[in-house]
Amino acid sequence: MPIHFRAVCLLAATLMLSGCASSRSETAEGGPLARQITQSAHCGLTAPGHVHLASRQDVQKLEALPGRNLSLEALKTIEFEREHIVLASIGQKPTGGYSVTLDSSEIRGGTLELRVRVAEPAPGTIVTQALTTPCAVIAVTAEGWDDIQITRAENNR
Repeated sequence: MPIHFRAVCLLAATLMLSGCASSRSETAEGGPLARQITQSAHCGLTAPGHVHLASRQDVQKLEALPGRNLSLEALKTIEFEREHIVLASIGQKPTGGYSVTLDSSEIRGGTLELRVRVAEPAPGTIVTQALTTPCAVIAVTAEGWDDIQITRAENNR
């Protein structure tokens, strides 16, 4: 019996340690997996989702996007060997008062999980009467993931 109990304990410990190794919230150097560079009410992305920019050529393609009022100067200083850019968009909105901000990030099983907070205007708030395309511009680590998943942070209205 004691050998069986030890084997079960060893198996449980191994599974717990392997679970920890497949999930991380910082780079190998101890830096954040993601950091918000800026946000804009006029990114030009009319559908909810994200755009992944992995090179300077991708940034140049974004510059040609119609309806974009997003300054790309900060993106031109990114070292794409170390970081990529993700634009997290909530799509076209009927008024001003909407925004997107990075809440947290984690790599789990090869997927970079970004959680964002979405602010919406409160009912009755006076807002700009113009179509907007809010997004967050996020620098993410270039290593350790194969896929991106963006979700709304909990306790977000």
